[in-house]
Amino acid sequence: MKVTAVETIACDAGWRNYFFVKLSTDQGIVGWSEYDEGFGSPGVGAIIEQISRRLVGQEVNAHERFFQEAGCLTRPAPGSVIAQAIGALENALLDAKAKHLGVPCYELLGGKVRDKIPVYWSHCATWRINHPAYYKPEITDLNGVQKAAAEVSERGFKALKTNLFIFDEGRAYAWRPGFGVPFAPELNVDRRLIRNVQAQLEALRSGAGPDVDILIDFNFNAKPEGMVKLLRAIGDMDLFWVETDSFNAKALADVRRHSPHPIASCETLIGVRGFLPFLEERAMDVAIIDTVWNGVWQSMKIAAACDAYDVNIAPHNFYGDLCTMMNTHFAAAVPNLRIMETDIDRLPWESELFTHQPEFNDGHLVVPNRPGWGTDPIESALRARPPKNTGGLLQYKRAG
Repeated sequence: MKVTAVETIACDAGWRNYFFVKLSTDQGIVGWSEYDEGFGSPGVGAIIEQISRRLVGQEVNAHERFFQEAGCLTRPAPGSVIAQAIGALENALLDAKAKHLGVPCYELLGGKVRDKIPVYWSHCATWRINHPAYYKPEITDLNGVQKAAAEVSERGFKALKTNLFIFDEGRAYAWRPGFGVPFAPELNVDRRLIRNVQAQLEALRSGAGPDVDILIDFNFNAKPEGMVKLLRAIGDMDLFWVETDSFNAKALADVRRHSPHPIASCETLIGVRGFLPFLEERAMDVAIIDTVWNGVWQSMKIAAACDAYDVNIAPHNFYGDLCTMMNTHFAAAVPNLRIMETDIDRLPWESELFTHQPEFNDGHLVVPNRPGWGTDPIESALRARPPKNTGGLLQYKRAG
């Protein structure tokens, strides 16, 4: 079975766009994958178009050969959006190969080791604060945060994750200087931010009760000195993990040594070589792997390297439902899984875009047994919602 055509399709996803690869074959089987351009990765689609020209005419089953050839062709500029484009094509190849064999994708990864995936409700309160036009009910204050946490518990989920916000200046707003919102490249942590984080975590615990795990994501929003200051300020709170990021493995390892909580990190890293310095420095307790960026097949190699260092992994998953299904197969097959990120707040029209939605039961995601990823985008529905000119991180404008 050979590749006959590769096409990228984008659709409106509210505050961002969703992006897809459609890979056609000479046997009528179509492989799909979802990728992203909104998380600081503009131009992935253009690179997919360039690289896929070398993929047309090749065997679908030979996805490792394609990965190695694509690596040779892009060797002078590895990583970043080039790696993400290769990963998107690899994921579409996996879907087509599994459908041709009539098996779920996890069978290509060695078979599943679990039938259900422990998940956490990601961006709890976050989406309802940042994007109230699409995620209801709108949250403007700590009372709304408390109610959102109570909903997590009431709906049977066992864990939630939130982000950094300011609540004491009127309507709540996100604190994301690492992404230029606000523009504050020094990334300092002050007393105001600490007070707000403490109040936010207290509201989450009050609403969720004692049996729901709480995670918080610092992301790239502080330098190591500020990370340690924040960690010490919330040291007496019962947290599942603190997620934080640095491109310096030694710096992150120093943060971990000072942390009273487990540290999760590495969601923006590419390839085994990207992860090795962080593993060698023991910089994180849990390694977060983005299978959308790396490709699921290559992500299994990253997970194996983590396992050799006795580090468990967690999929980075905050995209559309196809990405959730792709990560489900990865999480089902990888032995050293900690937990999986999942957005429970979805767009009102999300179910119109895919043939099947993720199924949750008692705080777990049920692993599907349908061929391929277990869902396909509905092409007519995607095309009925043309993409916006911009979205994701790029839609925000610096004040002033």
